[in-house]
Amino acid sequence: MQLRAVADMRANDWPDSEDGRYAARYLTPLAHEGTRAYVTNAHADLYALGNDEVVLPVAVPRGEGPGDSYVLSPYTHYVLYAREELRRETHPVLSALLSPALGAAGRALLAAGFDRAAQANAWLLSTNLYPPALRADHLPPMLHRLLEAFPDRPILFRSLDAHHNPGLLRALEALGCDLLFSRRVYYQDVTTARVRQRKQVRVDLARLRRSPYQEVAGPDFSDADLERARELYGRLYLEKYSRHNPQFTARFFRLARDGALLKLIGYRSPQGRLDAVLGYYVRGAVMTQPIFGYDTALPQSAGLYPLLSARVILEGQRLQLRVNASAGVGPFKRLRGGEPALEYHAVYTRHLPARQRRVWQALRAFLDRAAVPFIERGGY
Repeated sequence: MQLRAVADMRANDWPDSEDGRYAARYLTPLAHEGTRAYVTNAHADLYALGNDEVVLPVAVPRGEGPGDSYVLSPYTHYVLYAREELRRETHPVLSALLSPALGAAGRALLAAGFDRAAQANAWLLSTNLYPPALRADHLPPMLHRLLEAFPDRPILFRSLDAHHNPGLLRALEALGCDLLFSRRVYYQDVTTARVRQRKQVRVDLARLRRSPYQEVAGPDFSDADLERARELYGRLYLEKYSRHNPQFTARFFRLARDGALLKLIGYRSPQGRLDAVLGYYVRGAVMTQPIFGYDTALPQSAGLYPLLSARVILEGQRLQLRVNASAGVGPFKRLRGGEPALEYHAVYTRHLPARQRRVWQALRAFLDRAAVPFIERGGY
């Protein structure tokens, strides 16, 4: 199993496979130009971990302090983002009581090197699907190689859940990893009658068919459309939700189009304005949509969010794929047949000093005993 700095790799160093070529197209520009040229709030060095069969990106934070997106920074994920969610989703008094505790916990986590983790399968996206070629027997040599390269850092494998990769979860736990709850995501088996026959799905698909919007395929996006797509994503994910989400640049959208990293689909109004956009990618039998955005200034009656969701269902049916609909808006997704799954990060810390290990173990205990029950009761 090899680990190489992406910036030092040549074209023939990548696996000669669909996944290998995809990784080369995706990671090489980010490594050469810097991750922040593509994701403003993600500053990392990139490595490629793998062999002739499979390759995973490894992101190592540059260690310049808090401020990175949650897709790179565990501190942002578990402290800053959690604080925002508390303010948004809970009673103000409860939020005021818990926020100081989160702050104290955050200081302890940072002191324990929490944000120094070397992170495998880190594409700097909200949902990081694993390549189908990855097997459980690949994981021991992968972990060994990461420990050789980063002996003083936690080792973290991102975005695992029992719905999609139970074998990888079990294998990493058997290797001594702690499973840290990350998010509650939703899967839609859109090819099944259980989803197709949902009343809300039928309503959304009928509205999509009647929509006055014109669909625009990704290769037909002009550079102005790409800039508008960046703006639409930002209106939803950054302005409405959180600045801690990945802040993609216009250069990222251009790379997604020109390198076929994401399949972009847009919707243009009768006035010629791009008002909604989605971007998805596929691994094996699963698709997920890290790009989702629309003009939030338009009235809700425009129905742009349901329009995009209906288009995802149609695409999943066309390609015979299961949809990983990521996290958030749980009631909306359950109405459309979404089934919840707990997503985890697998973290290995046995090589670290006991003081650092205890911090990670305390976080796991808190997440298992408090955070997961709270989220499941709330239906998030």
